[in-house]
Amino acid sequence: MTKRIEVGLLGATGAVGRCLVDLLSEHPWFRLSEVGGSPESAGRSLADAMAAAESAPPLSLGDEVGGLVLKRGDEDWGSPLILSAVPGALAGPLEADFARRGHLVVSNASAHRMDPQVPLIIPEINPDHLGLVEAQSDRWPGAVVTNPNCSVVGLALALAPLQAAFGIESVMVTTFQSTSGAGRVGPDAAEFADNVVPYIAGEEEKIAREPQKILGELVDGKVEPADFRVSAQAHRVPVAHGHLLAVSAKLRRAASPEDVAGSLASFESAESERLHSAPPRPIQVMEDESRPQPKLDRDREGGMIVSVGRVRSCEVLDVKFSVLVHNLVRGAAGAALLNAELCHAAGLTARSPVV
Repeated sequence: MTKRIEVGLLGATGAVGRCLVDLLSEHPWFRLSEVGGSPESAGRSLADAMAAAESAPPLSLGDEVGGLVLKRGDEDWGSPLILSAVPGALAGPLEADFARRGHLVVSNASAHRMDPQVPLIIPEINPDHLGLVEAQSDRWPGAVVTNPNCSVVGLALALAPLQAAFGIESVMVTTFQSTSGAGRVGPDAAEFADNVVPYIAGEEEKIAREPQKILGELVDGKVEPADFRVSAQAHRVPVAHGHLLAVSAKLRRAASPEDVAGSLASFESAESERLHSAPPRPIQVMEDESRPQPKLDRDREGGMIVSVGRVRSCEVLDVKFSVLVHNLVRGAAGAALLNAELCHAAGLTARSPVV
């Protein structure tokens, strides 16, 4: 791939957006050429807007990228590929508008994840779900592709090899989620110090329903969700980055902890060879009983892998283990970038916006 694709980035000044700016800085396939932020920041340079928001700029924010002028969503955008790091309710109508204008939108937001015609993708698990894009052709000339919730990325990657080898009947998961998942870093996260908040709005619902779509089968242009239940409890903890999950699973076929650990450790995907940002192995199984830990393990392979540890028998279900995912990288920006690479490899970035 000799020609770099022009990329636009919505929500460029937020935590996920800043991470995407950094990941795109020297990407061999993509060139960041357009950026957008809040309506109030339109017309300012990316560097100035980040400084005004007291946001830590990406390490590689050079003059060219820093000088990009923030645009409004309703302006003309020329990039065929749009990465969306727009938060919450704002994302739905904005991403749909870009798709109606012929752009391929790769979104980190939750707005379109459960839309039957929109693929919810982790490339190492369900790249074939990209076939759902074809079903969107009667709605708009562009398309929308999504990545999962930041905790679900870790959960689904850990469940995928177990579903394939043993089948899954039910899952119980408790998450311990970092403050950066709430957009709070440094002094802004002070309210979480010496505290744990046992509620994150909307989080448990996402964790309970997204894995089944990801691990489902694409049949006749529709995803048949995987047939297992998920019970989730979400907590905000005083950790800067990295979501830790305590998982228990009931399997459909008997398996020892050694069988489960072996299945996790041997998991690999063909996408790891053809996608630039995909790690050689997306799952690392750790033998130390005190691992994984966010501070020690979240940045492994640039934050793009999921670490699993403490695989053992469960007294109530069948097996239990811990999962760690870097919420800003593999759980958000890196997940969107991988999906963009998958779309590019499939030829979907060749479309042109409607002018």
